[in-house]
Amino acid sequence: MRIVLCLIVLVLALVAVGCGGDDGDSGSATSTADWAEGYCAAITDWANELKQATDQLRDFKSLSRESFQQAGEDIDSATETFTAELRALGAPDIESGEEARRAVETFATAAEADLVTIEAAVENVSGVAGISKAVVSITEGLTSMNKAFMTMVKSLQRIDPKEELQSALEDAESCDDLAG
Repeated sequence: MRIVLCLIVLVLALVAVGCGGDDGDSGSATSTADWAEGYCAAITDWANELKQATDQLRDFKSLSRESFQQAGEDIDSATETFTAELRALGAPDIESGEEARRAVETFATAAEADLVTIEAAVENVSGVAGISKAVVSITEGLTSMNKAFMTMVKSLQRIDPKEELQSALEDAESCDDLAG
């Protein structure tokens, strides 16, 4: 039950701060509008995939080691895709674009480290009784991931004094999915 609640809290936190600004890869700058569309689309996809993973855990009567492991694999896959999509965005075409790219890279690296905790917890489950112990480790990993995400969002807000990213995020159609 706690993992379901933690994942829901993480998804809600992502939706609540989703239109806060972010970026991803090095190299040539990505137009701010394209970057915002990609950013919000990545968050929307990740939130939806995490919700699907937690839905697998809602029916406690049919919860098994296999369904628990599948949910863990789904969380892992969704997060790996999310971090790859954020990195692929590159730096937004703003004055502080490289700083934004570094903020995203820091988040992606932290999220991948947190996945190691989650993967270990899922792999070490032995029977349904072991699930409760695994929930503690998974919760710690998700909490750490959420903190890293919030730090990234705050960094992006701090480096966007002209509110170029914020404006692009407000204009991006894919961000509309986060608001409603």
